[in-house]
Amino acid sequence: MKKFKKTLVFIVIGLIVCTSCENSKKDPYSSIKDIKNPTFRDYLKIQKHFKNNKREELKLFSQTIKNNENLLDENYIKKAKEFRLVGKKRQMKPIFEKLYFNTSKEDKKRCIICYTSFNKNYPEGVKRMKKSLSLIGYKGHFIYRIGGWPNLEKNSLKYAHVLFAFKPFFFREVKDMGYETVLWLDSAVLPLQPIESIFEKIEKNGYFGYRADFILSEYTNEFVLNLFDVTPQQANFIETTEAGILGLNLNSFIGNAILDKWLWAAENGGFFSARHDQNALSLIAYKLDLTKFEDSAISRPSGIENITEDSMFFLDRSISYWPDESQEKEKILKVIKKQKIKKRTYKDFFKLKHIVRNFSKK
Repeated sequence: MKKFKKTLVFIVIGLIVCTSCENSKKDPYSSIKDIKNPTFRDYLKIQKHFKNNKREELKLFSQTIKNNENLLDENYIKKAKEFRLVGKKRQMKPIFEKLYFNTSKEDKKRCIICYTSFNKNYPEGVKRMKKSLSLIGYKGHFIYRIGGWPNLEKNSLKYAHVLFAFKPFFFREVKDMGYETVLWLDSAVLPLQPIESIFEKIEKNGYFGYRADFILSEYTNEFVLNLFDVTPQQANFIETTEAGILGLNLNSFIGNAILDKWLWAAENGGFFSARHDQNALSLIAYKLDLTKFEDSAISRPSGIENITEDSMFFLDRSISYWPDESQEKEKILKVIKKQKIKKRTYKDFFKLKHIVRNFSKK
């Protein structure tokens, strides 16, 4: 009898261990001792899950309702699998920094935020943005993260597998810090001139952003549309909005409504489509009947030849594009020495530098 009981105990323990291992494979967060204070090893464990575990939601990244087609662009899945919360070397730990430009530490009226992973040239983009903000005479705070995850105190790390969910979580984090008018800039975005007028629009309208140049049905799927109670027929007539530049007035009803719905989307599968955060934001804009998004062609060009005196930002796609292994060289824009803003040319502001990347060493 005793032998039987002993055998039974070992069987039960074995089942518990197996179940625990299986759950750990499906949920990398369950084995983290303190999810509000993850260690370097915890981040590595999550990254391993990103890369190796089969995740059903990744299939949705290549689905589109337009003509029942599948998207051929595999960069979306590549980003999801290779997303890096920490660098490849142990000293490349998450970075969090607050900078104060031409204002006091206590002045929380205006803030620019930016998060990047340790992938590709994103960290370089943040360094460049800091120099650019100094160049244009920005007045306000700049808060950025490289790696790690925002809003850890609210257990947000369990959504780290949701690609680009860091955006609404970072907005929520700085709101809890007491910031009022907040402007998100992707690390691929360069401010070209003083942006006080942008903050004034955020304060007045509750939000600021740009229209994108495609229709929602081209890049979304029925799963995401159903979450927002939108039909495929409606999606054929919904203009999308960009998510790389987004301002929210967190003291306004509309600013908070956008953020609350964006967070809800991140937590409930609303980012599970090709353009992730952007599609969710576009659906929110549609449901809230937001119409004050601006044309990006002049104010936010993505080609150096298209920059004019009216351009507020420049979108450098060399930062945000994930190249194939066959592409060995990239052109990275660098901000160079300070010039007098009114007299300088944009050639003085930028220079091109070729960076050779060895893709064989991973």
